Amino acid sequence: MTKKDFFRTVLRILGLYFLAMVVFNYLPSIVVFFHSLPVLSLILAIVVVSLFAYIFMLLIFKPDPIIKILKLDKGFDDDVLSVRHIEFVNLLKIAIIATGLFLIISHLPTFLTHLLFLLKLVVKNRSEITDQVESTLLTDYVSWGIKILSLMVGYLMITNYSAIARFIIKKDSEKTVR
Repeated sequence: MTKKDFFRTVLRILGLYFLAMVVFNYLPSIVVFFHSLPVLSLILAIVVVSLFAYIFMLLIFKPDPIIKILKLDKGFDDDVLSVRHIEFVNLLKIAIIATGLFLIISHLPTFLTHLLFLLKLVVKNRSEITDQVESTLLTDYVSWGIKILSLMVGYLMITNYSAIARFIIKKDSEKTVR
């Protein structure tokens, strides 16, 4: 199995996970916000659902551009991943990439859904914001910070996996020498 084949498989599995997250967690919450400004809610919901569908299509049917943009197949010693001769550094790189992808896939739908609700509330007059859920969404800075930070950390893990793996191995070898 080549590195590219492995990452295609991983991205397709994450695409299925992304679909399950969207269908079971975020689409029902979008439906809840249809009671006020139904036309705007419909337009924003169509935009967000289209974005979710595009991300799903990319992950399932076109993972090669994602692999190319994030350079997932670079930084390995050879092109073939062999189970018999897998080295610790390659296993560590794969784990770092998988962790970064998981962070992005698990927090991206929440971030986009909350961004949709925030855009809806910005369009709404501030004097009309009386609902507890709406005011919480506007003032929940910790939740927004966690979402943004997890997306950034996931992206940085994916783009810098080789350097992170070298750093971990270097720190591990320094501990064993002492």
